[in-house]
Amino acid sequence: MTGQITFRTLVLLCGLLITGMPAMAADDPAETSGVQDGPTPEEAMEQVRKELTTLERRWYTITRARWSYPQKISAGIGAIVTDQPRDTDCHSGCAIHGWQFQVEPGLYGIQGSVGWGKLVGETGRSKHFMRKANFAWAVRAAVLRTWGNSPLTPEKQTLVGVEGSFSIISINLSLGIMRSLASDPNHDWRITGGIGLGF
Repeated sequence: MTGQITFRTLVLLCGLLITGMPAMAADDPAETSGVQDGPTPEEAMEQVRKELTTLERRWYTITRARWSYPQKISAGIGAIVTDQPRDTDCHSGCAIHGWQFQVEPGLYGIQGSVGWGKLVGETGRSKHFMRKANFAWAVRAAVLRTWGNSPLTPEKQTLVGVEGSFSIISINLSLGIMRSLASDPNHDWRITGGIGLGF
């Protein structure tokens, strides 16, 4: 009927529009000249996917010097192990997370710890030494063995527990709770902690 569009006519019009789109796109001056502004969205997504999935195992040295209880003065060295995209550069800064371990001898004892943490830092000219910890945190299981004239009673004992470590602009704060394995039941639990530099 005149003045009405039938369903069949509507379907034909849609079909013409769809089949005519490639032809119209081919008439685009930018495409006919062979000049492209950049990769297509599909190519860009594929490139990002490849960068994110091409990972390699890396390790970075971490250090810490602090005054703490009960070790007093101590210095620690360890590493954080992480999986990163192959083209990641930490010279001027990067964010990493992973398992870490540290050994920290001090004036009145030595502590060993292992745990999980995150770190935003930079290596500078080095490839594996984390020179600066701009922001970092970790939770570690720790074992502490005291010696000498430590402030604990008894002076020589072994403690096990958990330590939290937090650094901002390389200023490190740590706090832990540990249980003594000594036979004295009045000194089962100890609060440990310190302040220093590093992570």
